[in-house]
Amino acid sequence: MLPADLTSFVGRRHDVIAVRQLFSVSRLVTLTGIGGVGKTRLGRQAAGEMRRAFPDGVFLVELASLTDPNLLPQAVIDAVGIREQPAREPVAVIGEHLREHKALLILDNCEHLVEATGDLADEILRSAPDVKIMATSQHALRIAGEHIYPVPPLLAPDPGDAPQPGTARQYPSVALFADRAAAAVPGFAITPDNEAAVVRLCHRLEGIPLAIELASVRLRVFTVDELAARLDDRFQLLREGSRNLPRRHRTLRALIDWSYDLCTPAEQLLWARATVFVDGFGAEALEEICADETLPRDVVLDTVARLVDKSVLIREEEGGHVRFRMLDTLRDYGRARLADRGDGAVTARRHRDWYARLIETAGIEWAGPRQAEWAARLQLEHANLRHALEYCMSTPGEARVGLRMAAVPWFWGAMDHLTEARLWLDRGLALEEPSLERAWALATAGYIAAFQGDFERMRRCAEQAHRLALELGDLRALAFANHVLGFCMSLAKPHLADASTLLTEALDQYAASGLVAQQYPDSLLVELATVHLLRHDHERAAELTELLYQRCQTSGERWNLSYARWLRGLLALVEGDPDRADEELSEALRIKRAFHDTLGLGLTLEAVAWSAALRGESERAGVLLGGADQIWRTLGARQLPGLRPRYEEMARVALGDARFAAALERGSRLSVEEVLAVGLREPAPETPVELVGPPVRLTPREREVAELVAAGMSNKEIAAKLVISLRTAEGHVERALSKLGFKTRTQIASWMTEQQAKRDEPQYR
Repeated sequence: MLPADLTSFVGRRHDVIAVRQLFSVSRLVTLTGIGGVGKTRLGRQAAGEMRRAFPDGVFLVELASLTDPNLLPQAVIDAVGIREQPAREPVAVIGEHLREHKALLILDNCEHLVEATGDLADEILRSAPDVKIMATSQHALRIAGEHIYPVPPLLAPDPGDAPQPGTARQYPSVALFADRAAAAVPGFAITPDNEAAVVRLCHRLEGIPLAIELASVRLRVFTVDELAARLDDRFQLLREGSRNLPRRHRTLRALIDWSYDLCTPAEQLLWARATVFVDGFGAEALEEICADETLPRDVVLDTVARLVDKSVLIREEEGGHVRFRMLDTLRDYGRARLADRGDGAVTARRHRDWYARLIETAGIEWAGPRQAEWAARLQLEHANLRHALEYCMSTPGEARVGLRMAAVPWFWGAMDHLTEARLWLDRGLALEEPSLERAWALATAGYIAAFQGDFERMRRCAEQAHRLALELGDLRALAFANHVLGFCMSLAKPHLADASTLLTEALDQYAASGLVAQQYPDSLLVELATVHLLRHDHERAAELTELLYQRCQTSGERWNLSYARWLRGLLALVEGDPDRADEELSEALRIKRAFHDTLGLGLTLEAVAWSAALRGESERAGVLLGGADQIWRTLGARQLPGLRPRYEEMARVALGDARFAAALERGSRLSVEEVLAVGLREPAPETPVELVGPPVRLTPREREVAELVAAGMSNKEIAAKLVISLRTAEGHVERALSKLGFKTRTQIASWMTEQQAKRDEPQYR
């Protein structure tokens, strides 16, 4: 029989349904997940709802306290209520008794007896065709016929998403905290005053039910704010639990000690070393960084698989690659173990070295057919690259390597991380003495300053880079310094001739220096062609643009190809051909969207607005100009000088001052994705959801996911399309369902159809 639950079951509705559905196609389902994630409670709830399907009973076999695997059959005999038969083998007795039964066995907490449990489950399933088995374990039984259901933590709100006030309880983790806190402190409730602290708390506890329950007990001593502030040392804080829980569940530390002790020495070592990663990581990096004579490379992958089986590592697919991650709670524990072993510094250095080589390789291959792949990969690895840079800037003697890693303007520009680039470069330049790395970093800092509209810093850094490159006698560094100086001069019309001369000189120097990285001369071609266009030398601008276009087409490069298409569009505009301009500029926008190139988006949206004005689409032009202006305010940069006034005046005259101002205002209130939709003549993203009661707003990503749900895509398909993890996709779907008050994906599809029909905003086609 199933024992009565002493606390309410909160959340997990979709998990219960999924487990029940698995039993319609399988006789053995194993619920896996880290300790304290709620496997037992989910299993009991699902079993209770399936009780009528098993007329001969649902039997819970509690194995947590069992240490001898030889006693496992006896535990089943006791739970099922079989009369003892001393003269016969217990396994045979179980099989004979259950042969004619239609029953469900729950083998609960069997991770420490996994081999014996797997053998017994196999025997029972073969002997009793109408018996089904549910196992709960930190890792799979790994026998034929087993269906694994990973039990994730409860969905927790991200404080960075700024949930609408009063909506936090829609998240299961918050609902659980509120329920358990009210039990611990009568009268406790989530209020406007403590809601933000509760959100921070549940986010820091990562939605782990046991951690949330242990934290709620601490409200007898602390306020929610005090509790959230103390979570940096969660293992010391969460030490008090209920006495009727298994001993290992009474504290968070005891729970993870239990999991750690179940690992082999190799698994324990890899667990500890893998904590050097931030966010996700791939198998290749894991092998390179964590393997040595103690943990040979040829055993790392098998060890990873076992850690996934034991729910220490979480396997995800992102961007077409398998990656792994670890919950922060397990990472904190593993870091302490790594410190105890004394090899934390060596592991951190190997991590830095790996990511320094990664970004160096990306720089060599960037301007080629793998560019999109590198862009996706570096975006995935951003947190680890940041961690490696932090190592460089905080470890004496390592700043030079940090500058080498940070001095990559193509990465920061294409990935839309210009402000972060400036921070790393400033830290490194404050530490590093004159060197080639310093010269290159100074030029990079100047280049990035131009994108942010800080022209004084741009000039100062470029001049310092130029002097240092001359002192060092390095032609490549000198070419880059001249490149940035020429770019600086191009931003002020009186110096366009000097800019042309300096950029042409830099282009020749790049060619003579044997620079491998093509992106530098290609970017220079963009700027040199733009200078000639602004000087009204359209013939030379077109020659340079076609040279760039052909170079990018030949190499498979996409980022600078988008700028070649932008230049083609500008040339078509000044020649009075808006149709050809639209074609080129639309393709440029599509490429830039993939790279998150905010600066490039601003430039191209400006040009699309000018084309719209030339075509007589004055309101669309005003909206696009307003959207582009918002991008410039965000970047701190400014639009291309000299060309805008003519086209802006066309739209203003056609609309009148009042209507034109309204169009600008409307554009300034749109998100980048919404402005892109106008620019590409796409349907606008959905407007905020309006339901009975307080207004509910889906985030842009949630709206995007809702559209894909309405298109009939599964969570796995959504994850693949958006290049996010399956867990992230599931979270977006669950939040959309929760915010809309829906229970099924079909309701989302119906709602999306209704929203489309209700649209009354003009669409620009």
